Amino acid sequence: MLLLDENLSPRLVARLEEVFPGILHVLHAGLDNSPDIEIWHYAKENQLTIVSKDKDFIEFSQQHGFPPKLIRVSVGNVRIAQLEKLLLNQRAKILEFIKYSDSGYLTISSTEKFIT
Repeated sequence: MLLLDENLSPRLVARLEEVFPGILHVLHAGLDNSPDIEIWHYAKENQLTIVSKDKDFIEFSQQHGFPPKLIRVSVGNVRIAQLEKLLLNQRAKILEFIKYSDSGYLTISSTEKFIT
């Protein structure tokens, strides 16, 4: 399902696992402080979609194609509750992208003005 990059809080896993079964964080996969390419290969081998704020994964997606798929969360520094709300609000779009999209890359963002 979803593999959260280290720039997203590992606490999101517990908050989102009911809605996104199988979600995990790179920390729980033993990939904390790993180079992005290792995270990319892990996601590919385990059929996971990477969720990250990191623009580096866009380059991997362009160079190597997919799988794995990539969801880029385009928000600044926001509270975990705000990030959770964004992912929950985009649930249908995320699930559609994972299951049916012929694209390997999706950007999600919010039009809401977050207070950090």
